[in-house]
Amino acid sequence: MEASGFREAVFQIHRQGRERGHYFLMAEDERLSGRSMQIDGRRLLSFGSCSYLGLEFDPRLVEGAVEAYRRYGSQTSYSRGYLSCPLYRELEEDLLPRIFGVEQVLLLPSTSAAHHVMMPALVTERDAVVCDHQVHRSVDDAITLQCARSNAKKLVLKHGELDRALDTVSALARRHHTVWLACDGVYSMYGDYLPADFLRAVLAVAPNVRLYIDDAHGMSWAGLHGRGHCLSRLELDERVVVVTSLAKAFATGGGVVVARDRRLLETARLVGGPYSFSGPLRPGDLGASVASARIHLGPELPPLQRALRARVELANALCRKLGIPLVIENEAPILFVALGRAEAVFSMAERLRDEGFHVNVSGFPAVPSSRGGLRVAINTIHTEAEVTALFEAIARHLPSVLAAAGVTRDEVDEQFRDVLPSFLRQKAHLPVPALPVADATITAPQRAFEVASYRSIDDLDVASWDSLLASAAYIDASSMRAAERVFHAEHPQPEHRWGFRYAILRDREGIAAAAPFTTCLLKDDAFMSAEVSQALERERLRDPYHFTSRAVVLGTMLSEGLHMYLRPGPQRLAALVRLVEVGVEEMKAQGATTLVFRDLPEDPELGKVLAGQGLVPMPLLDSHVVDLDWKGEDAFIAQIPGRKRRHVRATHEQSAHFTVETWDATTPVDDAELVHLHRLYGNIARKNLRINIFPLPLEVLRAHLESGTWEFVVVRRREGVRAPVAFGASLRAGEDYRWLYCGVDYEGFDVTVRSPYRQLLWQLIRRAGALGCRRIHLGMGSDVEKNRFGSVATPTFAWVRADDAYRATELQELILRLGLERR
Repeated sequence: MEASGFREAVFQIHRQGRERGHYFLMAEDERLSGRSMQIDGRRLLSFGSCSYLGLEFDPRLVEGAVEAYRRYGSQTSYSRGYLSCPLYRELEEDLLPRIFGVEQVLLLPSTSAAHHVMMPALVTERDAVVCDHQVHRSVDDAITLQCARSNAKKLVLKHGELDRALDTVSALARRHHTVWLACDGVYSMYGDYLPADFLRAVLAVAPNVRLYIDDAHGMSWAGLHGRGHCLSRLELDERVVVVTSLAKAFATGGGVVVARDRRLLETARLVGGPYSFSGPLRPGDLGASVASARIHLGPELPPLQRALRARVELANALCRKLGIPLVIENEAPILFVALGRAEAVFSMAERLRDEGFHVNVSGFPAVPSSRGGLRVAINTIHTEAEVTALFEAIARHLPSVLAAAGVTRDEVDEQFRDVLPSFLRQKAHLPVPALPVADATITAPQRAFEVASYRSIDDLDVASWDSLLASAAYIDASSMRAAERVFHAEHPQPEHRWGFRYAILRDREGIAAAAPFTTCLLKDDAFMSAEVSQALERERLRDPYHFTSRAVVLGTMLSEGLHMYLRPGPQRLAALVRLVEVGVEEMKAQGATTLVFRDLPEDPELGKVLAGQGLVPMPLLDSHVVDLDWKGEDAFIAQIPGRKRRHVRATHEQSAHFTVETWDATTPVDDAELVHLHRLYGNIARKNLRINIFPLPLEVLRAHLESGTWEFVVVRRREGVRAPVAFGASLRAGEDYRWLYCGVDYEGFDVTVRSPYRQLLWQLIRRAGALGCRRIHLGMGSDVEKNRFGSVATPTFAWVRADDAYRATELQELILRLGLERR
């Protein structure tokens, strides 16, 4: 997904969360003294803080900050390349080195700044960096920027497949001066971590292999003097760099770089830009850090660590006992309660809020849209009774929350099965719930529907199907029959082997919903920009199926428009939820990784439902419709405003240079003519990369012509070569005339003077008018040309559930690499 589409998707998904009170909250207390706080008028006990030891309330830290402000002012606004506050020396050369067992550390304003300071010191054009795709975003951003600047090699490995890391690192180590593996000490979302034996095995691959570890969430609550979870398990040698945070359990602020090699730290000070040009930490942060460091070095820290460990063990035991699905069970104070769809996540958080608890919801883009959950942070200052009350409340609401959202435990287990590396899955904890699945009074509305599924259009009541869907989107019975005829399981080309499923939902009132689903091979860049697709198509000259995935698509890739019927009324949204479930069922059954609900209008109601079911919006091209009250060409042209009228009139006058034919099932068309039309179609398909699909095969043209409902409007030169120069494939659907695809021959035309494509548009409009249609659907794309004929553009979206988020990461990395190569 590109930046603009990603931004829009995040806005759409998070809008629902904001409306339901889960994001951008504000504490309303005049004074905070613990985890209980006023939020939106309610007193809530928060399990969202990453200050795992609760030290921010220790009066020594507060006094340390106040005293520093008194001594050094509100800030010391110098670049550290010139001057530093005296407290930096105490922290960097004494207190923090004693905590970490090194001679010196670097203290930066944040861990993000620390990563950007370190990367120029670590990575040059001779090096390679292997990133775990779940490494913290701040690490990935710094690596991406440095690799772009230095032309170093960057590879991303799927977190769930880190077993491959040893082979990947070994191969790179033979070709590069230094190879870095970047990972987290404790992963901030699921709370998992990589075994020390695995990290040692990486270092053992070759002498030129290094580890870069972000242990922000491991600081303070583990290790001697609180040096962190990673360094409590792994020896810090010359080939390991650890960056950690003082803004979490340490309870102050800033990021710390820990390394044995003092020369490396000095290099980072010199070449790591943000060290010199970013603002320093304020004196208050430094003073509080001095106080916290002294606590870490004293006798009070071990009891705090033990207390937190007891709370975490209690939480894990409660989850085992009560059947609460954790992604993984370990000693980290981050527990991720797996729920799957956003609707289940929001609903659970709201029920907990009603009982007085605040928890963090986790969803897209932090995790894949279908792998949401609650991120529960356990703190030392939570009492045992409070921890027990929270998890008992989660267990109490779990069956009804899942049932109301239409989520089964099998679905939750399936969604989270492969999120961890294989060497961690034995520790994963997704138990079968001990409580009843759901109370009889709590039944998901969509369960009231009876679903009938068919594998061929001829297996169902064709007349009933057409009465609901014939006017919608080229998915009438004859069109689907033509598609089945061409895209069958025995087709020699994989991209043309489709599977069909027709779903009809019924309740007591009759048919509530109906839709066709198609399983097919889809290009991963199908809905990305033309520039991206152009770059990928060059890659596909070597491998035609590079970055393609099996997908279940609402409708077909031979259709356009609204591909489903939803009966108006109170059950409309519940029926949509059930249709999504049918799509998910088909996705699992067919081994696909993506579900696409295509060509939907901007509809807040539908958007909320789809987002709640784990789908993410991606903007498509605008769809164009021209309203017709046809009283002839002159009357149509007269009602078009301004310069557009002159354009249409000129196109109409140029009609004298062309002849127009209409082909249908009764027209004798030989194979040579169809081959010619298909060549013209190829001219358009190669150019139209904004929605990048596999080109339609030649057989489609014959199947459509013989369907009985489709027709081709064919345009020829009146003089000279008589072969068609343009054609449009279309059909009449009630009062609508729908045009789906076309072909154009631009050879021999000055398109600024006489365009065969423009002439085709005009002849299609004339054909629709002659048939007495009230509207003509001109489809997506070519906005300027269609707007000249008075079309009204409607924004459309594809709502996508992609269960393999790593696939998107791989594609983004390729796009970045291709972009750099073109510079």
